[in-house]
Amino acid sequence: MAAIAMRNALRQNVPETVAKVSGGEYFKFSDEKGLQRDLQRLSNHISNRYMLSFHPQSPHVGFHTIGVSLKEYKGVKVQARNGYWVDGDGPTP
Repeated sequence: MAAIAMRNALRQNVPETVAKVSGGEYFKFSDEKGLQRDLQRLSNHISNRYMLSFHPQSPHVGFHTIGVSLKEYKGVKVQARNGYWVDGDGPTP
């Protein structure tokens, strides 16, 4: 089901889909003011970023959903990718 949703999203807006799948942000602008506004917003976000990683103990082939949340900080927006893929070519890095 997730693979079908991903394939359909890629048909509509590839850059937006790639940004969402990778846990990034997508900005669409139509003029110089919009570009400047979004670059300012992005620069404000950079100092508030953290890199989290994990390695599954016994991964099996396919798509796996993940979620990130902060229990003690209500109202804080957490932006992260919603899953990861494991292929059949060998162990995950």
